[in-house]
Amino acid sequence: MSSISILIWLIQLGLIVHVLKTGRNRYWIMMLLFMPLIGGIAYLVLELVPEFSGSITGQRAVRGVKKTLNPGANLRQSEAAWNQSSNVDNGRRYAEALLESGKPDEAGKIVEQSLKGLFATEPTLLLIKAQIQYEQGLESEVVKTLQLLQEHNPDFRSAQGHLLYARALEDSGQLDQAVREYSAVSEYFPGVEARYRLALCLSITGNISASKSELESIMNDAKLAPAHFRKSQKAWLDAVRKELG
Repeated sequence: MSSISILIWLIQLGLIVHVLKTGRNRYWIMMLLFMPLIGGIAYLVLELVPEFSGSITGQRAVRGVKKTLNPGANLRQSEAAWNQSSNVDNGRRYAEALLESGKPDEAGKIVEQSLKGLFATEPTLLLIKAQIQYEQGLESEVVKTLQLLQEHNPDFRSAQGHLLYARALEDSGQLDQAVREYSAVSEYFPGVEARYRLALCLSITGNISASKSELESIMNDAKLAPAHFRKSQKAWLDAVRKELG
């Protein structure tokens, strides 16, 4: 057997192990065993690529790898693009890179330079502005910024932005409204965090039974979810278990 064939079979074996560990459909094992090259490509395209390109966890993993291989590259590239052309897209990317690098004040200056004229209410810029304000501890300003975003962009939808709005309401003492927003975002947020925060907020308002019910529901739903979902949500599920005692 050639070295290339051995390499292909080792890759297939790794993919089979991945199928077993993540709880995916077992038909993939047959595909990988009896159609090594085609089966491996199909598994990568149909299962792994969508997961890592579309999920929050996957995006974070990709960013983590990039940071490890070339730390600061994204910030340098974004800064260079902004200096070359200070348009809205470059401003958004540069502000995001600054925020990820722990420089919210600098990010805020870039956003303010971009939020002008026709783009004074551009939704992605306003969302970044709200994120910056939250990092700066300006929860009441976060609420105002996101309300402005929604007022001028009623069709704009962001699960992360909606969750940020609920958190800002909670942190600024508007608990009843925060519960309503947590409940709404929990319906479509891709993960456990929104429901976990809803349960905590219910507890703060004194609705202990509803809080416990939500926490128990999270754990029951997790038992029925695929293994890869439980793995990606491990930190939040551990937090839920801790709350349940």
